[in-house]
Amino acid sequence: MEFSRRQVLAAGLATLGGAATTAAQAQGYPNNVIRFIIPTPPGGGHDIMMRLVGQKLTERLGQPVIVESKPGATGAIAAQTVARAAPDGYTLLLAYSAFLSNLLLMSKPGYRQEDFSTVGMLALTPIALGISENLAASTLRQYVALAKTRPGQLAYASYGQGSGGHFVGELFNVAAGIETIHVPYKGEAPALQDVIGGQVQAVCASIGGTKRYPGRIRTLAVASAERSPSYPDVPTFAELGYPGVDMPGWAALMAPAGTPKAVVDLLTKEVNEIVLLPDVKAKIAELGFDSVGWAPDRTHAFFKEQLASSEKLVRSGRVKL
Repeated sequence: MEFSRRQVLAAGLATLGGAATTAAQAQGYPNNVIRFIIPTPPGGGHDIMMRLVGQKLTERLGQPVIVESKPGATGAIAAQTVARAAPDGYTLLLAYSAFLSNLLLMSKPGYRQEDFSTVGMLALTPIALGISENLAASTLRQYVALAKTRPGQLAYASYGQGSGGHFVGELFNVAAGIETIHVPYKGEAPALQDVIGGQVQAVCASIGGTKRYPGRIRTLAVASAERSPSYPDVPTFAELGYPGVDMPGWAALMAPAGTPKAVVDLLTKEVNEIVLLPDVKAKIAELGFDSVGWAPDRTHAFFKEQLASSEKLVRSGRVKL
């Protein structure tokens, strides 16, 4: 099929007009408060990280950025809130591993992946196994031996049913041939506190979380391919004989589907630059996160890989709601 010069010119003008419309939609943005909705309680690593990012974004865009905590239903409440929000760039979701696993575990999670536009991946975090310092074990080998003598009696906490911590805990149960009981919490902070308080014996949480309490929580191993640059003293599960226990935690920023592309692009540029600023990167590392600043395309590829890994464990029946 051939096109006349007039048709080609008209099509080109239409494309330019569409781009101009998108740019016009972003003009004046932001002129209101931006909200980061997080799926965890205040005080945890995700909360602290987003307050750092929010402070820098306020300085760069000239509008207040607030962090609003909406824990519960393994992050589904926070995700539903943002999925139903106006697609204007003023309500954003800090998503973590349960954002994807809910789609596998819940018959009606109340949202779809298609309900969101991906802004980008802010950071990855190794998920660590930590145990109470009061437990009669000081190494992973000793912990496994203790668990085998007390099947079904030791419990590990995580920051939510179907969370990354839950998946790592069950991966390790399978790999080590032990049966420890999963106890889910509405966030990392309360899970860590109950390990300190003796209500549970272990926890699968961010390495920054378990290392935050020296003398009370002993960090045994991290579920990542390599040791964390921030905590090089902690070995990986693979080093200790469990190569299959490798599933990093993550933190991505999402906007409601339909948010103007120019607004999403602006947010991607700003937040990715922020998390890679030397001072922010250093502070995020103290929380146990590794700043990455990935664009949407790379984030989508990572999501695909994570869904495939999670689906195997769900099909086995080891992780369910």
